[in-house]
Formats: sequence, structure tokens, C-alpha cells
Amino acid sequence: MVLCTDPQRSCIFVRCLIKNTYYDKLKKKFVQEAILRNLSNRTREAYWWHMEDYQKFHRKDPESTGIEELRAYFQSMLTDGNHKPGSVKMGYYALRFLFVNVYHKEWAKEYLPTPKIAKTLPLVLSQEEVFEVLSVIGNFKHRTVIMFIYSTGTRVSECVNIKLTDIDSKRMQVNIQEGKGLKQREVSLSPILLKTLRRYYKQYKPQYYLFEGAGGKGTHLGVSAVREICKKARYVTTDIKKRYTPHTFRHCFATHHLEQGTNLLVIQRLMGHSVLSNTLKYLHVQKLVIDQVVNPLDKLDGVEELCKK
Repeated sequence: MVLCTDPQRSCIFVRCLIKNTYYDKLKKKFVQEAILRNLSNRTREAYWWHMEDYQKFHRKDPESTGIEELRAYFQSMLTDGNHKPGSVKMGYYALRFLFVNVYHKEWAKEYLPTPKIAKTLPLVLSQEEVFEVLSVIGNFKHRTVIMFIYSTGTRVSECVNIKLTDIDSKRMQVNIQEGKGLKQREVSLSPILLKTLRRYYKQYKPQYYLFEGAGGKGTHLGVSAVREICKKARYVTTDIKKRYTPHTFRHCFATHHLEQGTNLLVIQRLMGHSVLSNTLKYLHVQKLVIDQVVNPLDKLDGVEELCKK
């Protein structure tokens, strides 16, 4: 065994060892609290990323920081241009989780207000544009994935986690078991989608997940792989100027339902929204057919007779 005789290097080594040991304990405690609250893996990863980002920002142990350090970090997130609106809000929840649930400290709401994030309208394609995108995807499996998202309104993470047993052809339903917030829901199964899935099954023979990954049985297609499908399609559909992603087809599902007269409460249930306000945003992007709008005055019984008096 070789011992380091340089006192300075030995001191640095000991500090690094203590630091690594501390963060190993912190992560272990964080994971325990996250499991006890049944947080999804995606939420855990996002929370831990923000905790590490906070530590790098101040270059010291997060536990030794307080309100002023938190305020400075949130101010930086809101003004530096490096954090997307959703990331800012996630950072707020992540650090609140760290201080309240891991460090067991009080969270001063009056000094640490929840950041207000500008709400953007969802990007939506027309039905003609959806068909154009589907028609340029040459790989049958890839086309089926995007068709599945558009037909069921699933999030990408929900789509890739769909299992063969989740497809109920007798009841013509798709059971979404791993929705956002670990919520389950059922959506209708389109006859055209069912026909496509049967052809897909015969061709690819998946064994567990509907859309298996490169590892075969027990693995599913990755979220990044689904994003790549749309990225490649965008290079071909140059006449579509909208920068669509797989999530765009979830927005299209809701908007096109609304345009054909589906009740908002039904759409809320199909989308898996906890509150109706999340569904109301589609009212702002739906296509309005003015000539089909009937003036309420014209619907009143006997109103024409009143006009003659």
C-alpha cells in the first residue's frame, strides 16, 4: 500500500472522500423519501438533477444554505435564459422537497413564492398535416407508434410502457397503467388502430411491451427513440413549418376531439388531466367554423312573432 506523503494532496483526498460520503448518504436519504411518497423515476431524476444544480450554483453544502441562497438561485433560473419555464417550476418543487422532506426544515412561502410561468398554447397540426406526417414515416413500427399516440392521446412515456395485456380488443379499450402521477385510465381503441396493431403484432411479434426496444423481451422503446422518429419526419415534411414532436400528436388528439364536438369533460378523462383547467387550453387552439355557429336569438321559440309586434 502506497501512502501519500504530500500533506496538501492528502488533505484534498480526505475532503473529497468526506464530500462523496456525504452525498452518498444524502442521495440514499432522498431516494428513501421519494420511494415513501411513491414518486415516479422520472420525477426522482428531475428532482436530483436540480438538487445537484443548486449545489453547483452555490458551491457548498445545500443544507448549510438558507432563504437568501434559495432566492438567489430562483432569481438566476428566471433570468439567466438557461432554464425553460417548466424546469424553473420543477426546480422550485425539487428544492422544496429537499428542504422539507429530506432536511426537515420549514419552507418560508412568503419569501419563496411559487414562480409564475407564462402559459403557452399547445402546438397543433391539422388533420391533413397529421396524415402527411404519418405517410412519410416509412418504417411500419415507427409509423404505428406515432399513430398510437395520436389515436389514444397518450404521453410518450405512457406509450412506450404499454404492454400487450393493456390492449383490450373485446372491450375496444386501451388501459393506460403508468400515467402521469401514477394514475390509471382507459381510452377507446380505434378499429383502424386495432387493425394496424394486429398487422404489427404479426410482423414484429412483441412478447411483453407493445413497442419493444433493441434489447427484445422485457425492454421497451426509449423516449428518445420516439422523438427521433418525429425529428426525421420533419426533414421530409418541409412544407409543415411547425416544429412538431411526439407530444404534438397528443395535443392533436385533444384538439381534433374538441373540433368534432366531444364534450370537454370526456376529453379531460381521456387525457388523464387532474383538473379541467388543463383541458381548457385546447379551446384556444381549436379551429372554429363560423358558418356553423347558430346565434342563440335565432333559437328562441316565437321570437319572429315578437319582431312583428
